[in-house]
Amino acid sequence: MKKGLAYIIIFFFIIQYTEQNCIRQFKQQQTILKGNHKNVLQLQQGSLLSSKKINILNFGNNGSIFKDNPYTIMTNGVDFNYCHIGSYISIALMQKYLLNKLKIWLWEYDYLFQQQFRNYDIIIYAILNNKKTKIYESKYANCIITIEFSDQFVEEFQVLNVGGNTINLGLHIIKAVAYYKYS
Repeated sequence: MKKGLAYIIIFFFIIQYTEQNCIRQFKQQQTILKGNHKNVLQLQQGSLLSSKKINILNFGNNGSIFKDNPYTIMTNGVDFNYCHIGSYISIALMQKYLLNKLKIWLWEYDYLFQQQFRNYDIIIYAILNNKKTKIYESKYANCIITIEFSDQFVEEFQVLNVGGNTINLGLHIIKAVAYYKYS
């Protein structure tokens, strides 16, 4: 009787230990899929500007939307990525990530030239396996756009320039950040 009880207790300890190991591994895998809750749109994370052949990088490579400091002002202004009306800026991730937040800095330095702030007409898609999901649409997007969307796996973001902006026909992105935010 005591021997049987000892086996049952040992059996329950083994089950408990195994379950804790499984839970630990599962949480670790979830953290990796969520990009460790850090910005996944960085060159160090393997992000690519996959539409660079149809986009313009103002001031050469300094126009990358992956830079750390979006507020670096050059002698000619602020560097940015640019696309024409009807085109898009596409950002490919190194792997599929579970994300729910995207933040985009649009050109907001018109005050340097004594001009009004511009409003952009854009649509933003999250893409997984070539299936687009619209996560944002606005004719009046300006400055910093913070988009919270439902938890979903993403392998690419696409920002479509629908109607340009209130000053010209371009879409000017200074920086983009994407990550998983706890609810």
